[in-house]
Amino acid sequence: MKIEAANTDAWNIAKGKNPQKPTVLRFRPSLRAHLGNEDYPRRLAIIWQFEAVDATGMPTDTQSADMKDFEDMLIDALDPDRLAILAFVFTSSGSREWNFYLSDVSEVGIRINKALSTIPQLPIDLTVEDDPNWDELKQVFQLCQ
Repeated sequence: MKIEAANTDAWNIAKGKNPQKPTVLRFRPSLRAHLGNEDYPRRLAIIWQFEAVDATGMPTDTQSADMKDFEDMLIDALDPDRLAILAFVFTSSGSREWNFYLSDVSEVGIRINKALSTIPQLPIDLTVEDDPNWDELKQVFQLCQ
């Protein structure tokens, strides 16, 4: 079964609080059929810390637009050949976290660096973890049932 493109796949949105601040979780329900896909045994988390201007901890419209442009850039770099699969995006308390599943960490790094080379430096951190069973995405599905 083929994995749908991130920009044409259906996305669900779940809203909540953590513990007193709002949270927004976007995820792709179609990826349930791909949990534990052997072609993507690692998870990349890209975290953008932003300055929250009010007590909600959510981004301003300008910050949201900048993060949307960044997400589009990531999808353009990683999604056409499904080098990495954007599975879910979590926003809360002054940060947004994009979670991708991938196998070739080196090539993903090359493509992200190339995409970022044309813009000013962003306040992001990247981490890669082994997650062959897609446990983080399983937790998303469990939380959003």
